[in-house]
Amino acid sequence: MKNLFFLLLSVVAFAGCSEPKINLRAATYNVRYDAAADATNGDSWAERKADVAKLIHDYDFDIVGTQEANDRQLPELAALLPEYDYIFHPYGNVERYGHNCITFFKRDKYELLDKGTFWYSQTPDTESVGWDANDYRLCNWGKFLDKATGREFYYFNSHLYWRLEEARANSGKVLVDKVRAIAGDAPAICVGDYNSKPETPQVSDILSLLSDAYAVSETAPAGSYDTDLGGGNFVGPANGRIDYIFVSGGIRVKDYTVPEDKRENGHYPSDHLPIVCNLEIE
Repeated sequence: MKNLFFLLLSVVAFAGCSEPKINLRAATYNVRYDAAADATNGDSWAERKADVAKLIHDYDFDIVGTQEANDRQLPELAALLPEYDYIFHPYGNVERYGHNCITFFKRDKYELLDKGTFWYSQTPDTESVGWDANDYRLCNWGKFLDKATGREFYYFNSHLYWRLEEARANSGKVLVDKVRAIAGDAPAICVGDYNSKPETPQVSDILSLLSDAYAVSETAPAGSYDTDLGGGNFVGPANGRIDYIFVSGGIRVKDYTVPEDKRENGHYPSDHLPIVCNLEIE
């Protein structure tokens, strides 16, 4: 009888246990490519790269998906973020790649288990240009182990096409299909510059699977609603929300912040504002 009592206690105790929760600060940031014209007003990459890194440090991003940095910017930014490892994939012009989707992650917190890339096109598993686009657009993803809990999650970093409508309108379906295929039921965080306002069909398609962190934040969003300053505009104001953090079920968005820090010259470090959220993966 005594053994049965202790067995029942063990069963109750086990039933009350749950997996440890992952807590992380997830971010997205289009850092603007190195355009020669930006130097005219004191906004060259050489002049603003330290401020981009400072913002990442000041807001203590655990993992951040960046967009646009070219092959020269990548190692320079990485050198300013020595506590981060990264994964990346180039994209852009059909004749010459000009940009990179780069995901920086704190090496003391996360271990990269797997990674991959898919393209926003009719053949997403093959390097390809989609629909009416005239350059390569893609999503670079990583599967990560949270060292503190032993649990795993996926991080998808995208930059959608910007100019014509057909490619953008079809890209949401591609993302949904690939997140389902790659992550399955595992926690998934999808970030990036989607070049799409909330009312567009591609965002609607994404919301059929994922939640917009802005809409489900447990506290009132802080900072600017809009994130797009306009190509090569470092002074604002922002006009349009086109950057997002989307989350799968079981991920709590504890807060949502759009930092609006400026450089000493009063300009923003990039022509996009970043987004950072404290997330809890249940």
